[in-house]
Amino acid sequence: MERCPCCNARLAGAAICPRCRSDLGKAQAAEQAAGIWLAEAIRLWQENKAEQSLDALERSLQLKSSRLALALRDFFIDRHCQALLDLLAQKQVLAAKHRLHGIRHLLPGNEMLQQLNAFTDYLLVKD
Repeated sequence: MERCPCCNARLAGAAICPRCRSDLGKAQAAEQAAGIWLAEAIRLWQENKAEQSLDALERSLQLKSSRLALALRDFFIDRHCQALLDLLAQKQVLAAKHRLHGIRHLLPGNEMLQQLNAFTDYLLVKD
């Protein structure tokens, strides 16, 4: 944390703001924890543990929405959408629906995910 969220003073790594005397220790700890969860999400993705990676990324984003975490979220969504389309092409609708359920919480307003959800619902009802 470079600046105090209360008064925008430069912190230079201090846990107490030199200007407004706000205790920022817990905010700094949350920021560090977000970085740890983000690193864990990347490690799990490298080990092909997609669902666990998504969980770790969600924890990171709950603590802090860094640019890297947001970019990783978009990357995960793109990769999962491709996998969803592959499952649908193979007529594995239930597996696609399960995978979609796992990623919709990362970006509930995403138009592509909403359309894929509606499409998988349609396919499930149709069958």
